Amino acid sequence: MSKHMLRFTLSALLVVAFLITTPLVSAQDDRPTPRNATSEDAVKVDLLFVGAHPDDESTATATLARYVLDHGARAAVVTATRGEGGGNAIGRELGPSLGILRDYEERQSLRMLGIDQLYHLDEIDWAYTTSASATEQAWGYEEPLGKLVRYVRVLKPEVMITMNPSPRGHGHHQYIAKLATEAFFLAGDPNAFPEQLSEEFIEPWQPKKLYYALAYGAAGLAPSVAIPTNEFSPSQFATYAELEAVALGRYRSQGWSAVLPPSERALMPENFTLAASVLPMPEAETSLLEGVFTGVDHAPARVELHLTPSEFYVSQGGTLGLDMTLVNNSDIDLHDVSLSLSGPDGWTISEASAPVDVPVGGSASQSFTITVPDDADVTAFTTLVGRFDAVDDAGAPRFASARALIQVTPPVSVELQPIESVQIFREWAQRNNIEHLIRLVPAEIAIGAGETAPIPVVLNNRSESDQDVTLSLTVASDEISLDAPEQTVTVPAGEVITVDFLATVPADMAQGQFDVTVEATYGDYTLSDAGVVQVVPTTTATRLTAAPAIDGDLSEYAGLEVLDIPFTAIWEGQTTDAADLTGSFSVAYDDDFLYVAVEVMDDVVVSNIAPNDVKGHWRSDSVEITVDPAGPGASEHTLTTFKTGIFPFDTEGNVQAERDADANQGIISLTAPDMQVASSRTDSGYILEVAIPWNAVPGEVAPGDTIGFNVLLYDCDKADAAIGENCNEARTAWSAWGSIQGLPRLWGHLTLAE
Repeated sequence: MSKHMLRFTLSALLVVAFLITTPLVSAQDDRPTPRNATSEDAVKVDLLFVGAHPDDESTATATLARYVLDHGARAAVVTATRGEGGGNAIGRELGPSLGILRDYEERQSLRMLGIDQLYHLDEIDWAYTTSASATEQAWGYEEPLGKLVRYVRVLKPEVMITMNPSPRGHGHHQYIAKLATEAFFLAGDPNAFPEQLSEEFIEPWQPKKLYYALAYGAAGLAPSVAIPTNEFSPSQFATYAELEAVALGRYRSQGWSAVLPPSERALMPENFTLAASVLPMPEAETSLLEGVFTGVDHAPARVELHLTPSEFYVSQGGTLGLDMTLVNNSDIDLHDVSLSLSGPDGWTISEASAPVDVPVGGSASQSFTITVPDDADVTAFTTLVGRFDAVDDAGAPRFASARALIQVTPPVSVELQPIESVQIFREWAQRNNIEHLIRLVPAEIAIGAGETAPIPVVLNNRSESDQDVTLSLTVASDEISLDAPEQTVTVPAGEVITVDFLATVPADMAQGQFDVTVEATYGDYTLSDAGVVQVVPTTTATRLTAAPAIDGDLSEYAGLEVLDIPFTAIWEGQTTDAADLTGSFSVAYDDDFLYVAVEVMDDVVVSNIAPNDVKGHWRSDSVEITVDPAGPGASEHTLTTFKTGIFPFDTEGNVQAERDADANQGIISLTAPDMQVASSRTDSGYILEVAIPWNAVPGEVAPGDTIGFNVLLYDCDKADAAIGENCNEARTAWSAWGSIQGLPRLWGHLTLAE
């Protein structure tokens, strides 16, 4: 027998002897009990980003990479649309087909961040708009909100990140941020979308914190947390900015490309504003997940502390209430819990609550009454600090605090009336108790050259007595005159009134922006507010007795006023000189059509749009014409307007037109079949002649009416642009302001001559 065989035999005998002399243990006794899988094991996340389009997570890409790749967090992204309304830099796909491509790109990009969960609300990426309310009309409200609440309840995020709901920038971004904010509050409310609980057997879930990513514009919001991007990822041996650049480079159809080293902007920290939290809060945050798993101060993790003031604005000498609730979702019983509230010196606040025990799963509440001193500070927010004090089973102290902000006002406050989109936002912020986030641009009042219009001033009397207030208004322009620069009015107790100052702008005044200030004095108070007057161009459309032939020959418009669009009238991009992009136009009308004759000087006329790709006129050389029949500044968004984009020449040399971002988008043959368009080449550029049928313009117009109107020029200058490529470099306009294509309020004014 070999040595190996002998060793095996002896080993086997020893095992048999052990089994004979040792009692057998039941397999049932020592086998670990298997744990059943749950839905949380499958899909629960720590972070949930909610955006409108593929690539919107670019506002937080480096941050997501940090938490997922290096801190073990799980993350998911919910996107409202699939981005099917944009351009395509790598192919011919459009609409739903483009959405398939962009969905693929988004999944590829997120995979590089370690994120494998991507969900959609299946809303339509219908057009660029500056209005959240226009987006709401396109998407609806209950359905997308319910879907988002469902995602929150199923994915159970600890922290939500979304975009900025302030009324600036893309309306889709604003509206998805509004929906995400409401979903944050509603997902934990069993009374919200109760059918999800009864029919789908899911449970309410309250995320702990909500942040607004500020990369697409802060609109006055101050960051609560700044996450560095120039630090190294230890797992990837690259900076987070580099990881972001490579991940976003997957969005090829949108023209993204991986740029290494990253640009200076990419190396800047990613900033986030804390919009809401149910957790006690530290004095300063350094992480989006701070306090979620570890607790804050001496509070156990998952203890919630809610502070809800009865109102945000309160007058000097006034009173308000505040409800405080402690929810113990931790695994530690809390004993002798008392709730207290403190404010600035001189403020009177009711006593702390009597001590009570709050076991795991329990809660305690207290209502406080706050009296504001007559001389309370009105220049900044006032911070109220709520605190709980308790002990645990071992007698160790447990405590933490949270803060609520309120704004003290004088008995009567004064402000220049904000534009409609700002008023809509303020009302929404009030309904959702986030008024402390209102940090908006100054009031803006658009007036046409040669017109007289009101500058409205709003007075809000929050006191219990009538107040006589003297108002004085100044405009930083010697050319703009006021009918009565000073007025004295009585503001009844508890009421809001509007006082109009009539301003007249000279007919020959150029487009521009001028500071305006209102000062209010009463008693010992002197208050002020500032804004701007925006002067927009005006003209008159001649009423024709004979219709011109739409043939690209502008000789029939001889004798009509010619309005210039100089190369310096830029609202986006850059031009070099007059030969690069200069325009002029004349306008007339009759009972059937609005006629616009446009001549463009363009040293490189690009024709890279195929006949079957008539969409997205901003991609190439084109002319946009906008009409707001409701009147100057009447429309908050473009869904009540007519907007057409016209390519002077497609790849086969023919003129093409579409409607974009209004209530009836698509090629003209389907959306405005009576519209007529002709083009012709010139030695220095091209000519467009357009007849817009009144039957395609929403609403009714009549001789003598003044309507909103604008002509916008788009320039490519890339002679070898690929078919369908987005090569737009410069945008000019008759009325030229940032995002002017979506702002009817700032279009020029066109009067239809009688």
